Amino acid sequence: MAFSATDAAFEGFRLVRRNPLALVAWTMLNAVVSLAALFSLSSMIGPLEAWTLQAEALDGIDNPSLDQVMDMMAGLGMILAQVAWLLPISMVVGAMLAAAVARGVLKPSGDVFGYLRFGTDEFRVLVVTFVLGLVMSLVAVVGLVAFALLIAATKAAGGGGFAFILGLLGFGVVVGLLIWLSVRLSLAVPMTVAERRFAFFDSFRVTKGRFWPLLGMAILAAVMVLIVQLLSSIVSMPIAIVSGMESWSFGAGQDSEAVMAALDVSNPWVIAQAVVEAIVSALTVGVLYAPFAAAYRDIRGTGVDQGSSGA
Repeated sequence: MAFSATDAAFEGFRLVRRNPLALVAWTMLNAVVSLAALFSLSSMIGPLEAWTLQAEALDGIDNPSLDQVMDMMAGLGMILAQVAWLLPISMVVGAMLAAAVARGVLKPSGDVFGYLRFGTDEFRVLVVTFVLGLVMSLVAVVGLVAFALLIAATKAAGGGGFAFILGLLGFGVVVGLLIWLSVRLSLAVPMTVAERRFAFFDSFRVTKGRFWPLLGMAILAAVMVLIVQLLSSIVSMPIAIVSGMESWSFGAGQDSEAVMAALDVSNPWVIAQAVVEAIVSALTVGVLYAPFAAAYRDIRGTGVDQGSSGA
């Protein structure tokens, strides 16, 4: 079935308008993770400073022993272990949010708490996104390595001037291939949620012949995300300045006191900044992810509660 790329691009705003509590739920989830991350990062500052002094002292030794080097590496490992949980938790939360947005578009009548769950759908979404991320990374690495070898061979053959042009062309080809793959695989998550199965590459079948409308829809959604973030900066910038985060980002990264102040979760302004960022992140997820679920719904003609989702 045909679908309107322009209409689907605004599905995120319609989803939030239909169920404002979904935005609240997504915000709360993001805020909890953000505050936990701030607390974990703040606990690293002291040990990291001590490790830096240890590394500088070791650097001044002409022939450090293996035990000294291993002790320094073990210290760094212990520091990084304090934030090692951030990556897996971020992936799980990302899968929960992606599944929630898809569920909100495809199954809006089944809301419990912002469509958030932690079950088999989320596990499948996590696996599918992880595998597709690996595929995209592999394609990027193979493409760039292939063109690097071709450029090296061209230079070796005496075509130094042509190698630069070939490099630009190769980079453009790799970027174009990644964009094409991203669009063709863009419906994998909504398919996984809707059909309750691992839909790794089934998106190719559904997106066949619809590359340009889907690309236009994705560009519109990305532009709206930029607008949301630009407007939100009007609110977040003053809070960031008061909380100290802005001064840290503008060059105070080497000042441990500034970093500690920016990560101090006992500071209400730091908490306010984290909440504002959580709201923006939640809205961004809805605006960016919902169009693809709407595209899948309209292409497949599922018609799930479409009467309640009009513009």
